[in-house]
Amino acid sequence: MIWRWWQEWRERRSALAEVADLSRHDEAVVMDQHLNPLYQAKQSIGRNDVESAAALWERARLLTPTAVLTSPDSLDILFGLKRYDEADTLMRERAKRFPRDRTYLIGLARGAEERGDLDEALKRWAVVRDRMMDSILGHHGCARCLMALHRLDEAEVQWDSAIQRIPDNPEAFMGRATISDYRKDWAASEVRWKHVAETYDFGPGFAFRARALIELDRIDEAESYLVEPANAYPGDLEIAITRSHLAERRGDLNAACERWLRVRAVRPDYRAGYEEGARRLFEAGRYADADAVLQTAIERFPEQPWPLINYARHAHDCQDWREAAARWAVLRDRFPDQSDGYTLAAEALRAMGQEAEAATLTMK
Repeated sequence: MIWRWWQEWRERRSALAEVADLSRHDEAVVMDQHLNPLYQAKQSIGRNDVESAAALWERARLLTPTAVLTSPDSLDILFGLKRYDEADTLMRERAKRFPRDRTYLIGLARGAEERGDLDEALKRWAVVRDRMMDSILGHHGCARCLMALHRLDEAEVQWDSAIQRIPDNPEAFMGRATISDYRKDWAASEVRWKHVAETYDFGPGFAFRARALIELDRIDEAESYLVEPANAYPGDLEIAITRSHLAERRGDLNAACERWLRVRAVRPDYRAGYEEGARRLFEAGRYADADAVLQTAIERFPEQPWPLINYARHAHDCQDWREAAARWAVLRDRFPDQSDGYTLAAEALRAMGQEAEAATLTMK
């Protein structure tokens, strides 16, 4: 009797082991495919396709539960879906399944930081710092939270501790430079950003050092300093913007117009490239070019009123009242909640002697 029970127990155990092995094998086969559901969910998050990402995430949990538990992509997917509680639950599941793997602590800290609970995030990053002595991520996380809480002195201590642990630490040096910016200690900012830019060959760092030089009223030095980085990093937005502001500061309108053109080429979806670029063209007397820039903006930003407002203001400031009234009418039609479409349109109509029409608009 006992022997039969023993045989049945062994057979059941063997069968369960085979099922588990088969499950692991099937999961490995799924994950080996380029378009496995976890990978697809991550790609959907990158495209801001939240609905697809949610469906793929559920499929991944069903087909590849071990990969979901161990992959760093899982947190990115859940953060993209704003499922912060589920991310915490996943990390606690991981802690139970792999008790010697302390990376779940990082996941818990990231989750609190992602959802904006900075006080809780700071506590969790402190745990990472104190329990994972072989990592500087805890120092980095504490410093970020402290900076966001405007506790700059404490944040600087964390960045300094991270540098003491690992001297080759670009994130910590950037953090210290940013703290100097917050304090408006431009002399320190200039030195610190110079170190970041030139030690780590970091494109935006050159722009940030130039901005500190501008604040120190070392305008010509800032201009010459950015010549080489502008050639080395033609696609860097910060350098392009800073050089545009430098041209304005130096009173070189033609250069400013060309440099804002460069900004638009680097980032076609960057509002200031159009708004500031059109303004500089208008100041330079290049009215048709300014209008052309804003017409492009109207097409690129159809859900935003500012391109139409600026476009109408151009005609208004040129005292082309008929054109201004027509452009204000388009603004009213597209964005009826914008007051300029009524008040400034009324002003244009009065300038043409159309008092009755102006009065009607004023009443709305």
